[in-house]
Amino acid sequence: MEDSRDQAVFFQAALGKAFKHAHRIDLAESLGQCFELLADSRYDLVVLDLGLPESQGLETLNTFFRVMGPSNPVIVLTANSSEGIGESSIRSGAIDFLTKGEFGADQLARAVRYGLERWRQRMALDEAQRNLKSFAHVAAHDLKSPVNSIGVYAHLLKQKALSREADSEELEFLGLIENFTDQAEKLVDSLLHFSVLGEKAVNLTAVDVERLTRQAVSNLTARVEEDGATVEIENLPKVQADEGLLIHVLQNLISNGIKYHGDARPHIKVSGRQLAGEVEISVTDNGRGIDPKYFNRIFEPFKRLTGREDPEGVGLGLAICNRVIEAHHGRIWVESEIGVGSVFKFTLPSPPDGSETIDAESDPVFSHEAKTAVNN
Repeated sequence: MEDSRDQAVFFQAALGKAFKHAHRIDLAESLGQCFELLADSRYDLVVLDLGLPESQGLETLNTFFRVMGPSNPVIVLTANSSEGIGESSIRSGAIDFLTKGEFGADQLARAVRYGLERWRQRMALDEAQRNLKSFAHVAAHDLKSPVNSIGVYAHLLKQKALSREADSEELEFLGLIENFTDQAEKLVDSLLHFSVLGEKAVNLTAVDVERLTRQAVSNLTARVEEDGATVEIENLPKVQADEGLLIHVLQNLISNGIKYHGDARPHIKVSGRQLAGEVEISVTDNGRGIDPKYFNRIFEPFKRLTGREDPEGVGLGLAICNRVIEAHHGRIWVESEIGVGSVFKFTLPSPPDGSETIDAESDPVFSHEAKTAVNN
């Protein structure tokens, strides 16, 4: 798409020669004409000039994707490479960019060839990921019923054994079956949850993170009381997020901070700070800490830290957190020191009407001694 007739003729001639006229090459001088062509026919690639009479810069690309969606590969043409528009276009979804006046026919043809190949590879990878996700979902769904049945019958056998005062070894074995079945059920549930992430639309609303954090702590009351943990909440701005997904992230990070504590009683602090257009949330613990070599790996599915005794874990908790934050176009990472503790941080967009800081109570510390506050 190019509004300059001379440039358009050059592009058509260069690409026609390079591809030996095996592809149909159509020209559009405006976004409206481009949308009409794309509505009538399927195109392998769009070369989009960001400087059009009715639209300039990244707004041209954003308008294109807003109308047509991400299903068309786009190479953008920019007038000035020094402004960083090309790099911003890549981040916005374009597969490549060219600067006007700095390329000839060969460079244009090469960019189109590479762009087509990258798009084919991306589509093949997306298809493989969809197939894998579908397989994981079907496998987990089919496993759920028999695993649950095993758990029920194991529990019944244990109750019968207790009623007839079975020996300790028999009770121990039945207890192990119960525990392993419970672990398998958690794995199946995590697989189901992980497999459907990304399939449903993220329902974005302005979310009060303080209220949601209190709810997450309330959901963890049994673990908080069992470990004598305290959870402190301070300075949490509102965010634009899916409330149902965000509470899962908060609950997982708080639960991990309690679970992997050292000799001291677990103390978790949830805090936030307002950045430019986004909010950074931190979940800090005083636990065992994490070796830096694991900082990236812990967010991968089924990755568990060597040497950690965690019969409950299946290695999907942080992977699910990562997937949720990515769905919000945010980032998640960890900072940690062995023997001192860890800080898990993630970013979420600010509400469109501006941020509002929700002040926590003057003494916002929740523990097993303050159960009433937790349940508010």
